[in-house]
Amino acid sequence: MTGPDTLPWFWYRCRACHHSRASTWTTFPADLSGAACGSCRSTRITFYELATRAVIRLPRPLVPPTNRWTCCDCGGTGLTSSGDTCALCLGAGFL
Repeated sequence: MTGPDTLPWFWYRCRACHHSRASTWTTFPADLSGAACGSCRSTRITFYELATRAVIRLPRPLVPPTNRWTCCDCGGTGLTSSGDTCALCLGAGFL
């Protein structure tokens, strides 16, 4: 019988050679740049956390920064001086 300390926390699958296995990590490291497949050494892998079923794909895609401008009508609060939702930004505080 296996205890909770011996069960895998993460599972990974290589998208290049389709190799999959349990990972020995108990938490994700802060730097995932050295993570690679155990059989083909490809960096195109997908990690699955078994407890929450979260998925992390490596290499991580670059997300372009968004341009946001502070609303000139409400000053970024999202509310008018009377407490109503700003009609220009619809309460978001930015455009």
